[in-house]
Amino acid sequence: MIPKIFYRIANNKTKQGLWYDYVGNFTGLIHDKYSFCNSSKLPMPYDPNIVGWLSATDKLETLWLWFSKEEIKQLEESGYELTIYEATEYKVYENHWIIKQDSSIIKVALPVESI
Repeated sequence: MIPKIFYRIANNKTKQGLWYDYVGNFTGLIHDKYSFCNSSKLPMPYDPNIVGWLSATDKLETLWLWFSKEEIKQLEESGYELTIYEATEYKVYENHWIIKQDSSIIKVALPVESI
């Protein structure tokens, strides 16, 4: 596929996600520790067919629908960053984009204040 840019909130040091960890185990952090996020109401049920894929958006404007800038500032305190990926393996899954975890390249991680 043609390389495409995607946006996501990620903890690039721990590889810990907000719903799932790096290997696909449910953490529920978004529902507990980070319940201040509006997206904490999204259930993101487990699907074994997409383990190894990461939820992302193809437009920065769409990311703001998932997380406000204020929420991202709070998440930054726990090591989460606005991360821009380049992916060649991607697809629409239900209502959002997913990118292949092991082939996507982090282009840059930015503090939300810089946007």
